[in-house]
Amino acid sequence: MFRSLIAALTMFLFLAGNKAPLPEYSEGQVWEYQTRPADAGSLIRIQRIEPFPAGHPTAKVYHISVVGVSFGGRKQAAAIGHLPVSRETLDASVTRLATDQPTFPDASEGIEVWREASGGIFTIPIKEIVGVLDKQVTTSQQ
Repeated sequence: MFRSLIAALTMFLFLAGNKAPLPEYSEGQVWEYQTRPADAGSLIRIQRIEPFPAGHPTAKVYHISVVGVSFGGRKQAAAIGHLPVSRETLDASVTRLATDQPTFPDASEGIEVWREASGGIFTIPIKEIVGVLDKQVTTSQQ
């Protein structure tokens, strides 16, 4: 029994020690992320990081913009000016810092509208958020 306990503890420490450290996020960073096939090459930019309103379990909100997404099957790339997301969303989505620094839309207006509405945040991966938005765009065009 004692050997089994030691073996289990050793395995746990080995696995825990091999996890990649979570990235530090900061405003202005441009990240590659796990995209849908139609959005290969799409990038996100962290526009602003701020505390989430009191009483919410998420400590911070990450305001991001997205470029290079495809909506409604169109080949022309589109941009999303503002998405409020959780750290969990970023952790589940980003792959590495981007070397490209494309022009992103200004997120200021979207952030202000979000604040006035006491908006929520997305907690699912970015590619899933983009997929939901794509379905909404496609449905509204029909």
